[in-house]
Amino acid sequence: MDEENNIRNKAETIARDFDLSIKDRTNKLLELNAIAYSNLGKDSSITEKKKVKTDSRYIFNQIKGIDEVLGKLLVGHMDK
Repeated sequence: MDEENNIRNKAETIARDFDLSIKDRTNKLLELNAIAYSNLGKDSSITEKKKVKTDSRYIFNQIKGIDEVLGKLLVGHMDK
C-alpha cells in the first residue's frame, strides 16, 4: 500500500510542479508510468499487474489535468 501511495504521490508532485513546462511534466509522468511497467516481469503476480494498471490510470488522469486532449487519449486507450 505504501508503494502505491508513493507512485501516486510522485505523480501528484510532478503534475503540480509549475516550474516545469507542460511538456516536461507530461514527459516525467510518462517516464514514471514506464518505470512502473518495466518493473513487472513474467513472475509478477496478477495483483501486482493490476496495481500497476490502476497506477497507470491514475498517472494518465494526472496528465489529463495538464493536457486534457492527451490525457483523454491515454485513458481512452486503456479502456479498449
